[in-house]
Parts: sequence; C-alpha cells; structure tokens
Amino acid sequence: MIQNYLKIALRNLNRFRSFAFINIIGLTMGMTCCFMILLFVRNELSFDTFHEKFDRIYRITYNPKFAELPTALAVLPPPVAPLLPGYFPQMETAARMYRRNASMAVNQGDIKKSFEEENFFFADSSILQMFSFAFLKGDPKTALNETFTIILTEEMEKKYFGSQSALGQTILFGGMHPMKVTGVVKEFPDNSHIHFNFISNYQTMFALENPEARENLPRNWIISHSFTYVLLKPNQNPASVNARFPQFLLDHAPKQFSKDIEYQLQPMRDFHLRSNLGGEAEAPGNITYLYVFTGVAFITLLIACINFVNLSTARSLKRAKEVGMRKVLGAERKHLIQQFLGESFLLASIAFLCSFILIQLFLPVMNTLTGKHLSFSTLLNDPILIPSFIGIFLITSLLAGSYPAFFVSAFQPITTLKGSYTSEKAKGGILRQALVVVQFAASIGLIIAASIAFNQLHFMRNQPLGFEKDYIITAPLFSQNLNNIFLPSNDSLYQKIKTFRNVLKQNPSIEEVTLSSQALGQGSTRRGIVPEGFTKEDNKFIACLAVDYNFLKTYNMKLLAGRDFSEDFETDKQAAFLITETGAKSFGWTTPAKALGKTIDREGKQGKIIGVIQDFHAETLSQPLEGVLIDVDIPQLNLFSIKISSSNVPQTLSFLEKKWSEYFPEKAFEYDFLDTSIARQYESDQRLGNIISYFAGLVVLISCLGLYGLISLVAQQKVKEIGIRKVLGASISQIVILLSKDFIKLVLISFVIAVPVAWYFMNKWLQGFAFRIDISWWIFLLAGILAMIVAQATVSYQAIRAARANPVKSLRSE
Repeated sequence: MIQNYLKIALRNLNRFRSFAFINIIGLTMGMTCCFMILLFVRNELSFDTFHEKFDRIYRITYNPKFAELPTALAVLPPPVAPLLPGYFPQMETAARMYRRNASMAVNQGDIKKSFEEENFFFADSSILQMFSFAFLKGDPKTALNETFTIILTEEMEKKYFGSQSALGQTILFGGMHPMKVTGVVKEFPDNSHIHFNFISNYQTMFALENPEARENLPRNWIISHSFTYVLLKPNQNPASVNARFPQFLLDHAPKQFSKDIEYQLQPMRDFHLRSNLGGEAEAPGNITYLYVFTGVAFITLLIACINFVNLSTARSLKRAKEVGMRKVLGAERKHLIQQFLGESFLLASIAFLCSFILIQLFLPVMNTLTGKHLSFSTLLNDPILIPSFIGIFLITSLLAGSYPAFFVSAFQPITTLKGSYTSEKAKGGILRQALVVVQFAASIGLIIAASIAFNQLHFMRNQPLGFEKDYIITAPLFSQNLNNIFLPSNDSLYQKIKTFRNVLKQNPSIEEVTLSSQALGQGSTRRGIVPEGFTKEDNKFIACLAVDYNFLKTYNMKLLAGRDFSEDFETDKQAAFLITETGAKSFGWTTPAKALGKTIDREGKQGKIIGVIQDFHAETLSQPLEGVLIDVDIPQLNLFSIKISSSNVPQTLSFLEKKWSEYFPEKAFEYDFLDTSIARQYESDQRLGNIISYFAGLVVLISCLGLYGLISLVAQQKVKEIGIRKVLGASISQIVILLSKDFIKLVLISFVIAVPVAWYFMNKWLQGFAFRIDISWWIFLLAGILAMIVAQATVSYQAIRAARANPVKSLRSE
C-alpha cells in the first residue's frame, strides 16, 4: 500500500511539475527562514546557561532615586558586596567585578611587547566558585587569592607568550605594574553577558591607587562601578532578599541618602534579554525584538503553508476524475486521505532537506544581519533545535496537507465522473480567497514595518544633536572607566597636553583640538547641585560635563547668552559654569538672560553661570532631552576631541599617531570617529529593520509564487471561456482584466486589514524613543501601491500568456 502511494505521489509530482516546484520552493523558503530565525532565538535564550549554578546566580541592580536617573544601574559601590553574605543568610557568597580598558605588556628580552586591551576585569576570588570557568592551567581555588595575581584566557596566553606556558610568568599592567599569571582559562562562549581577556584580584585595584584613594575607595558609597553578583543557597526565595534590602541600606549606607536607594535582585536569566540598565559591560538583547523575530519566522512559514493549501485545492479539479474512479473501484475515504497526506509529506520532506542546504549557505548572511557567530554545527549539536525542527516539519506537513486531503477525498464519484464538478467549492471559494488575503496582509504589514523602522533610523541619524559630529576624532588619554578613578591630576601633565594641542593645530588639516570628561551623545554623569533659590534638601541633580576652554568652538555649539570659558579669566577654572537652555528652565530661569549670574554649588564647587548654550543631546535619542551643566575641571579631562578637515584623512591620522607616540608613549593611540560611535548605539534597531526588510521581501516573494500558481490554474480552468471571448472579439487587455480583477480586489482587502494592525504595533515600537517620527500616511500608501504593483505584475504575466493563446486549441474538443 505504502509503495503504491509513493509511486502515485512521484507520478503526480512529474505530471504537475510546475506546481510541485512552486510548492517545494515556497515550503523550502518558509522552513529555511523559520529555522534560521529560531536558531538565532535559541542562541539569545541560551545566554549564560553554560554556568552550572545559572539558576542560583543573581545580580544586584541599583536605583539611586535621589539622582533621578532615566534607568537603574547594573553597577554598585565597592563596599556593598563584602557586607552581603554576613547580613543575608540566604546568600552563599557574593563577588564584585569591575571592567576597564588596560594597557598590558610583557618583556621579551630587551623588547617590551604591549597591547591595548578592552576586557580587563578586577574581581573577587569568589567569582571563580560562582561562575563556571574552564581552567586549563592553575587552581581555581587559589588563582585570585592574592593581590597582583591574574588569570587570562587561552587566546591571551598565545598572544603574549606564544607557545610558552603563561603560568607563573609576569605580565605588566599599565606597562609598569607586574602581575603574576596564576591561571589560564577558556574564553566564555558568545552567549555570555560578559567577556573577559584578563581577570585580576579585586584588591589589586585599590593597591594601584594613591594612598588617599586606597584608603577611601573601599568605603565610598557614591562611586558606582562594580557589577555585584550573589549566589543564593539552594531553594532560597529571592523575594525574601529583596524585602530586606531597605533595612540593609539603613544599617550600612550613608544616612543622607540611605532611604533614597533601591536594590533589587536580578536573576541571571534576565541579564541579557530583560535588562535595561545603565553601566552594562556589553549591550544587552531585547526580548521584544525576539518576539518580533519569532513572529516573522512563523508568519513566513504560515505563508508558505497557505501557498501549499491554495495550490493543492485549486489543483483539485485536475484530479477530480481520478478521485471518482478510485472511489468507484472501492477506495475508501481514509485511503484517499492517506494518499494525499502522503503526497504532502513527500513534498514537505523534500523542502525540509533543501532547507538545511540553504541554512548552511545563508548562515553567513544571517550572521551579518544579527552580529552573531552561528554555525551549522551549532544547529546539529543542539539537543533542542533538531527535535524542534522535526516537530515543525511534521506539523507543517499535517497543516499543509490536511485540508487538501479532506477536501479532495470528499468529492462525489458520480459528479466528478460526469465532469460536472464545477461548484464554487471546487473552484476555491471563500477559503482560498481568505488565504490570499492573509498572505498579502502579512506582506503589506511587513513592508509598512520595515519602512517605518528605516524612517526612524534615518531620523535618528539626521536628527540635530546640538553639536557637530562629522570629522571629529575622539581619543582617550587614559583607559576609559566609569568614574575616572584612575585619572591622575597634575599641572605638568596638563602643560604637556596644551603643548600637544598646539603642535597638532599647526597642521592645516587639523581645525580644532579640545578635551572633555566624556564623549557627547553617549551618556552622561549626573551630579548633585544646589542652584540659587534651592536648598540641599531639594536634591537637584543634573548631567555634568567637564571641558577645556575651546570646547564650544570645536563642537560648533551655539551660545544663547553670556560668554564662553576663557583662559583670560582665571576664575573660569574655579568658579564658572555654562548651562544648557533646558537646564536653566528646569530651575525656573525662564530665559537665558535670567540665568546669567546665578550661583550653583556642585558638591562643594561654587560658581556663577557665565553663559547659556543651546540644548544638545548628552544621552542617546531614546532618552528625553535633559539639561547639562558644564565647567572647566582639569582633573576630569580624559578625552581628546580633534576636529579634522574632510580631505587627506589617512595622512592626518598618520600624523596624529606619530605625534601621540612622541608625547604619550606610554599610551597607545586609540581613536574613534564620533559619528561612527554614535551610530553604533542604534545597531540593534538597525538590525531589526534589516531583518524585517529581508523577510518582508521574502514573504512577498512566497506570496507571489502562490499567486502565480493560482492564476495559472484559474487560466487553465477558464481556457474555454477565454477562447470563446477571443472568438467573440475580446481584446488581450479585457481578458487580462477578467483574470486579474478578483485577485486585485483581494490585495485591496489585504491592505485595509494590514494598515491598522501595522500602525498599532509600530506605534508601540516608536514609543521606546524619546525622539521619534510621526507615522505618515504616505508610508501606508506606498506599501499598498508596492503590493499592488507586485501582485498585478505577477498576475498579468500569466494572464497575458493565457490571453495570447490560440483559441482554436481550447475549442477544438467542443
């Protein structure tokens, strides 16, 4: 029986080759897209699960309410972690990790080999018992027990020591502080919320400081820079820990703001996808985007299944006599259902196998779109993905094949053998029309979503930021860190900086050089202030920026009232501030002129406002525009901003690197273009737009394949009608309209359905941006016109072929 079904199925594939090809292509594309997106989703959901104690590891989030931050922080002050295990019986241990960039070096004979490294961490030794480190060399129980000890990854061992073992050898932190290598470990996999190259003992961070800072930093409850992880004992409820945090803060935090701090445990499963925190070591994912991708995956597969159902039911007339004859010869309905389900299974099996070939071919493209490093071996070795894919394949086969099988098996033999089975049900009817509507509604919806996403991204790239960002190079003087706690302060260094700046400006390709505490448009440091007319108890906070004297000129910022900082005024360094217009208004100074001369006390530094400048975006465009307070604070100046001309950029960079090595030989020249670094903030949104665009195009293609197949069948069903109309004088255009008008009506209905749905979801997405576009009517109109053109082109091609056919051939048997 099965052999007979297979033989018949193969014969039918050969007999209806074009429709079989369309079905296989559609299902293959649908399965390929679905499987590739699910591979990406699986990777996102698997973050940090490689840790053996994954379900017991938590991170403490920090919300200093007094600072009025837009989001809570992922980092805490240094004193917190050591106090936790003794206070909370639910906790087994706690550990701190502090990330920074570092200059690392190793002596190789008379040559010092040095590199700039990004992922350097200071960590408590308990982190080795909490996280699952794969030690290749060294003892995890003792590797970080002493100061100036360090563990490094296998890759760093090869980089610094070649084929030699790094264990027991010395590596230089900052090019001068020797650290003993006590362990070599494997790198964390890609699906980790943090990645490291080096980890040194946490106390080493204090030992590197000057005596005063070494004494004060371990007790400093204001500076927040350390990720604080806790390991709960088995079967402990994190809610009981959260309930005791307020009392813990009252017992240990400084009294002046202990009631205005909020701590919460965040489970490790939420670190990557459900974390919108400031101070993250790496950019987290977005669970909303994951839902979108999953939806797109199954919509694509659904469209392919709809194609299959549509073409199979539309083709049923061709096989009506076959079904009637089989029933006359004794075939039961269940046998016919088995036969047609078997044919569906065969087509789906071919598509399933082809999809794996396409996955291997297109994974590099997927990796480019998503920024991942997914591989075909990852798919094959995953204990969940392969069974899931097989399950999807079986469900797809059943869903795609069930309706056609039950539909065809219900044909009455007398009617079919008479050749009069021409009921509306056999011709496709309402179901087939509804499925076409669903297909094109999904296509139009995805086109609208992609258009809105790209318009929003274009808007953000071109939104006036309040400062010039093109052809500005930023270069940190010291390794970047959250609070500049390693930043030295001395007059001789500043004099060297001024000399360096003057040398650079002698180059005609360099227009301006200035310094600041941090880059613009990428975050800010909020500090407490007491503006004139307020008291300390009012708890006023504002984003603060330390700059050099020619900062406004370099960034082409507009002064609305007053004057800029000037070296001609000695007091500008000690007692002067600039403030943005929004900042001035937030304190009740309604016009720029009214803010001039007002006094501000910023954590002990008292001064007057000498100028009000036009607003600029210190944060990303996802955050509301806030006021900024600016002063000349020499010890905080860490970042060079060098404005260059648009010509001779490579030569200018070469000149900068040469001069940098002359003046700052201890620090490598690390630079970035400001416009590029700002654009990187929107990479995840860019990826969302790209993925939606690609899959919108794919859904349109699959829909058109189905539409092409349907119009082909309709043309075959109406071949005699077309022949008669041509004999009676109908033109080609009239016949094309006859064949296509019903399909165009369905596309219009799809448009009406897709518009409100797409508007609702994209409007919710846009609400995540403080600065966003208004959704214009032309986006919907353009999507509808595009869908109409594609549908009309698909239908017209086959309709014209049918209209041009010789009517003699179709009427010969009449």
